[in-house]
Amino acid sequence: MEAQKLEHYSYRDYKEIEKNTKERVELIFGRIYMMAGASAKHQDVVLNIAITLRSESKCKPRVAPYDLKLVCNFDPNIEPINIVQPDVMLFCDENELPCAIFEVLSPSTASKDKTDKLALYECAGIKEYFIVEPEYKIVERFVLEDKKYRFSGNFTQNMKMPIDCIGKEVEVNAFFEGVE
Repeated sequence: MEAQKLEHYSYRDYKEIEKNTKERVELIFGRIYMMAGASAKHQDVVLNIAITLRSESKCKPRVAPYDLKLVCNFDPNIEPINIVQPDVMLFCDENELPCAIFEVLSPSTASKDKTDKLALYECAGIKEYFIVEPEYKIVERFVLEDKKYRFSGNFTQNMKMPIDCIGKEVEVNAFFEGVE
């Protein structure tokens, strides 16, 4: 099932919807996205990423559902407050914003993760953005340079991938360990 998209909503609308439903929702550029449930494969990859990040750094990984409020003045006709629930966030140095976000693609979120969320994270100043494709076991890496994301490469199994936030490279295999 694809995530349902509702348009032209404010942060106040989001809070009202959140209060009156048990469904997980995100507010991105004035659109409400009703979130679909995750598959076992998706959850396995999320868990592997969080475990890898926790063991490789002193930073604190957080996993969804965890609301992240991002302010972005992307369009003057849209309220700048956005609420998302990234799959994995990496918080370092007691910063309010994560220095890296990892989104694990699923059929219901792939388009949003590759477009709206990429634009939002860039606008909000998230230093690194990783799009994780569990079907093909590939990680796309984007690095913020001069307020714009630069594509840094595709990383596959048996490769090491840099994560600037922690100042290390990690084995991409660790993200997909035990995932079929």
